Amino acid sequence: MDVKQYFNPVNFSLFQKKNAANWKYSFGQSIDKLTQNLTESNLQKVDAVMFGVPCFNGVWNESKIKPTNKIREELYGLAHLSENLNIVDFGDLKPSLSTKGTYLAIRDLVEFFSELNIVTLILGGSSDLCTGICEALKNERFFTLSSINSQLDVKKGQESLNSSNYLTHIFKKTPNIFQFNLLGYQRHLIAPELFLKTKVFGNHLSLGEIHADIKKAEPVLRNTNVLAFDMKSVKYSEIAGSAYKNPNGLQSDEICQLALYAGMSSKLKVFGLFGNETKKDSLDITSKLISQIVWYFFEGLTFRKNDKGVANEKILTYKVEIDGIEKPLNFLFCENSGRWWFEIQSIDNEKHIIACSETEYHKALNNEIPDLWLSYVQRIE
Repeated sequence: MDVKQYFNPVNFSLFQKKNAANWKYSFGQSIDKLTQNLTESNLQKVDAVMFGVPCFNGVWNESKIKPTNKIREELYGLAHLSENLNIVDFGDLKPSLSTKGTYLAIRDLVEFFSELNIVTLILGGSSDLCTGICEALKNERFFTLSSINSQLDVKKGQESLNSSNYLTHIFKKTPNIFQFNLLGYQRHLIAPELFLKTKVFGNHLSLGEIHADIKKAEPVLRNTNVLAFDMKSVKYSEIAGSAYKNPNGLQSDEICQLALYAGMSSKLKVFGLFGNETKKDSLDITSKLISQIVWYFFEGLTFRKNDKGVANEKILTYKVEIDGIEKPLNFLFCENSGRWWFEIQSIDNEKHIIACSETEYHKALNNEIPDLWLSYVQRIE
């Protein structure tokens, strides 16, 4: 597959001039070198790729200064990562003749990179682009989609696919989706009944829950295959490039922390950043924030790259007996990282290690079956 034919490549010389003083030690310099030297043979050595899709609900941004390049200008001027990570920036996806064509192109690219075990970061564009991502990965075992958003983008009726109803289309086209998680949602914006309409098991965390303890999001993201982040989840005072002027929302440091957690997740294959309307921000605060979100996501990948996995960590196993369950539940705890997992076994004796929080362990100690454990067991059976 000739991947490069899908894209308009990046002109790194423009960004090098704007960051000339620090280019030698910059994030952009390391990406530039690998991107320019990329061949079909060394693609196998790539850890992650990024590309832009400046398309909002089927309308392509045709301005000379694209929002994706404003983000690159800020991103490439940041410091290089402390650990080596092979990242390629393919540029921006070429406009398709139809919206469906855009989704199909994203599907093909995500599928291709996923088969090579390469993590994909997509700079959107609107959230409806996530449909192409999910189409590529819908057959993943325990496929889990997580969204960082203030709202739940589902609607009734036969509206054409757009960023306000894309989840409705995904749930219809991906009946085998195992789990959908909504992080940072605002309770005053979502009627409780809407969650029931998803008909998918979910581990949702409200804005207040994340404010109170952001660590609750870490195991959720550790089980996630695709993460869709929408800028309307961010408090408006933190950015100016958002069409959705929300007085409440996630703060900039919280978003960067969530991006770090996502990068650390060994199951995460695609991170989509959507709602990047930087033209409305004369001070470029939005571009700066998005660039830092991207930077922390990639830093998370360096931790993942050096992570030896559950089998090689110093693990303590706790066996917990619960009334009505034949065998004890096995919980795994890593002393080094403070992370928790539980173990489940399929009918054919295949073992699965699932990320969880300490909360699930304490529920089991109190003779209560953890919902997360039960949902995985029911799906396997």
